Amino acid sequence: MEKQLDIKKSPTKSFCVLPWIHLATHPIGTVTPCCVTEMKDGASTAAHENDDKAHLFMTKDSLDSIANSKRFKDIRKEMMEGKTPSVCQKCYKYEQGGVESKRIESNKLFEKYIDECFPNTNSDGSLKKVKYNYVELRLGTVCNLKCTTCNPFSSNRWHQDIKFYKGTEFEKDYFKNEIKTEWFRDYNFYDELYSKCEDLQEIWINGGEPTLIKEHGYFLQKFIDDGSCKNIDLHYSLNCTQMPDHFIEMWKNFRRVRLQLSIDDLRERNYYVRFPSDWNTIMKSYRKILEYRDVFKLEVCQTVSSLNVYNIDNFKKWTLDDNMIVSHNYVHYPDHLHVSLIPEKMKMAILDNIKYMREDEVQRLKIELFRKHTEKDIQRFYSFISLNDRGRKVSITDYLPEWKPYIDRSI
Repeated sequence: MEKQLDIKKSPTKSFCVLPWIHLATHPIGTVTPCCVTEMKDGASTAAHENDDKAHLFMTKDSLDSIANSKRFKDIRKEMMEGKTPSVCQKCYKYEQGGVESKRIESNKLFEKYIDECFPNTNSDGSLKKVKYNYVELRLGTVCNLKCTTCNPFSSNRWHQDIKFYKGTEFEKDYFKNEIKTEWFRDYNFYDELYSKCEDLQEIWINGGEPTLIKEHGYFLQKFIDDGSCKNIDLHYSLNCTQMPDHFIEMWKNFRRVRLQLSIDDLRERNYYVRFPSDWNTIMKSYRKILEYRDVFKLEVCQTVSSLNVYNIDNFKKWTLDDNMIVSHNYVHYPDHLHVSLIPEKMKMAILDNIKYMREDEVQRLKIELFRKHTEKDIQRFYSFISLNDRGRKVSITDYLPEWKPYIDRSI
């Protein structure tokens, strides 16, 4: 029996407020309706009207043309008709399993804007006026880590490793990002965006690693200067390798500040997953920002993949020991690192030994663990690990010992 979810007022059954009020950017400068739409093969990426392979890019294309691109218009039109867009199925599937989705969460958070959506929409799904109440800025690919679950389109340090995959089945997933659009350093982009944020409620900033992109401080300063920062929530995803004092002082001006600290596992396990992070450096930044827990809302964001899911409950205990909230971000891309690909015995061992996770967290874990997959998907996982370990001169079993019964150490 499906659990009944608390769904706020909605003009149609399939409605989500985000395609109307939200800018969801990606490190290379592309834009999607939100951060969880289907992105494989650019399925939800804003593109030119007559060529869905020709993506639109910030600074090269206007925000108006992006917001009213064909894919975005079609999504709004389908929702207005009560249909469920194909690129939004992830949320609907979560809801069918009784789990609160990004759609439900967003309709609650931005409920006050729902009544404005349809009146601001033409019959073809285009917006009469583009205005953002929620902005997500993924500030390029500049990063000081090359996490195993990441790729060259989110971390420029991954360019060091793409040679490991050349001539393999992964070559199309790991190749050099040749798109030269440093939109995140362009002050004109921030000026254009600011002009469409007259009633901004939330800014979410991630990367790459945002603390390495000092230019985005120019955008934040605009809201400090006009006084509207007191009405804006600020949300960051940070890799916890550094906590610059000048950003900390700037953040203090905003209404509410939520800092998600991206830590995926503990000690040497984290080194393998968030390669090549140093645990002592991360803990130094972590302890520093904990001193501001009365000023900022702090939480740990764990990206959950086939690499670290075995330790998910122990990790939960670690966060509870510091009285910290943990959110789980399940890897769907790259799909060869999805949690469903781990051995069945390992799945049972995880579920049989849960002591600290909440019921809703366990329910979501089960949905992910038992997602359909094929034997070919499993073999892709092992092939990727072999290439990754050989190239980086590491062995998964040295850091994640639960894999010893399944991995040939000769890889």
